[in-house]
Amino acid sequence: MIYQRRALQRRLDELRNVLDGEAVDKIAERLNRVDRDRGAAMWELVVLHGLSRCGSLQNEVALASLRRPDILFDQGALRLTADVTTVSDEGLDKDNPYYELSQLIEAAKNKLKLPIGGVDLRVQSKHESTRRGTRTVLLLPSQGELQEFVRQRIVPQLRAQMTAGEFPLRVAIDDDDVGLDITIDPTKSPYSTCGFAAYDVPKIKDRNPLYNALKAKAKQLRGADGITGVIVGDGDCVALSGRSTNWDEVSTRSIVAEFFRQFSSVDFVLLLSVRESRHGWMHYPPPARQNDASLFVRDECDARSELNALFRAMIEHFPKPAMMPVNGALRAREDDYDLGHHGGYSMLGSSIVRLGLREFTEIFAGLRTLQDNGAKYVDAARKLPQEPNHLQAIVLRNLMVGRLPESIEIIKTDEEDNDDWVEIRFGEIDPAIAPLR
Repeated sequence: MIYQRRALQRRLDELRNVLDGEAVDKIAERLNRVDRDRGAAMWELVVLHGLSRCGSLQNEVALASLRRPDILFDQGALRLTADVTTVSDEGLDKDNPYYELSQLIEAAKNKLKLPIGGVDLRVQSKHESTRRGTRTVLLLPSQGELQEFVRQRIVPQLRAQMTAGEFPLRVAIDDDDVGLDITIDPTKSPYSTCGFAAYDVPKIKDRNPLYNALKAKAKQLRGADGITGVIVGDGDCVALSGRSTNWDEVSTRSIVAEFFRQFSSVDFVLLLSVRESRHGWMHYPPPARQNDASLFVRDECDARSELNALFRAMIEHFPKPAMMPVNGALRAREDDYDLGHHGGYSMLGSSIVRLGLREFTEIFAGLRTLQDNGAKYVDAARKLPQEPNHLQAIVLRNLMVGRLPESIEIIKTDEEDNDDWVEIRFGEIDPAIAPLR
């Protein structure tokens, strides 16, 4: 997810002092469930916690309509009712299943005993015009037809070329419904590439994931007293991410303005995402990430300055982002924990070494070795050529000359990290494992 688990846990603990314990338990249950709702629960948690530090917060209070919005908030004269939602481009991804196709191609390659990766997949597209605008669609079979498509139209061509000894392998398909160019070069293993047109850029202001999410929440707020609004978290949506630079895209401001025009029951929309800035093209230092918010207020609402001040204060209580929404959405679908300091280490001379506590414990438990170089999937990593591990060489060198650890210290980190450090100090030569002097 976008935020570290330790940071989320503290907010769950503190929120139990404000809201009903059962309500917080439900959020924790959603955070532990492996599906896309994890991201929605994460945004709901940090918003509820942030608001709880700024005023009086209640959760799911029934309206006269019997609907139960997520937020009823009071701060002096300011009173608002709001719902929290998360928007993603998942629906567009399902309609343009390039990722699923790439996975099926990789699985087919594996059955053909080809090395991991080495694939270059190019997908053609078309533009569908309607009276409301134009949308981009990739020329691919539907998601339900992909497996049969790969089995019948791609695998036979690959097998025939392999039998003839033709490398690199190439499959080109160009008809009314499908446009693909696949090149498989085993010498480029384990890396693969993919190219396609941007199909997720909003080009119709009331036909896009952001507008659809806002529209769904507008019904929830009908009949609410005071100021009403929708708080939207980025679950990997181009309309919120700021990643697109297409000249013909519809701006986020235009989408929200159209929503305000269509639904007078909503006074404000708050969009939450993460922005990333890099210092040059080098990998180090790592990119700086920060929480980002865009507030849109209906012209008829006279609480713009109060809302702006409130949400600025709320975001001050958000955790520090650990990853971008696109990666957070992918991690939410994984059923294991993110890596810690795996593969990372530091040394002071040859007598002091430091490595991640989680990796140290996993080595101690027999789940991995230093030679695995911190790989997340150990069995798969061991099938690839392995680099020498310098930390292992230092530990081995100390052992061979008769130096054993004389102290092991745990170096604690904070909630913005998901691992601690183990510092091992090697002592003087021990005659128990060295020649007598």
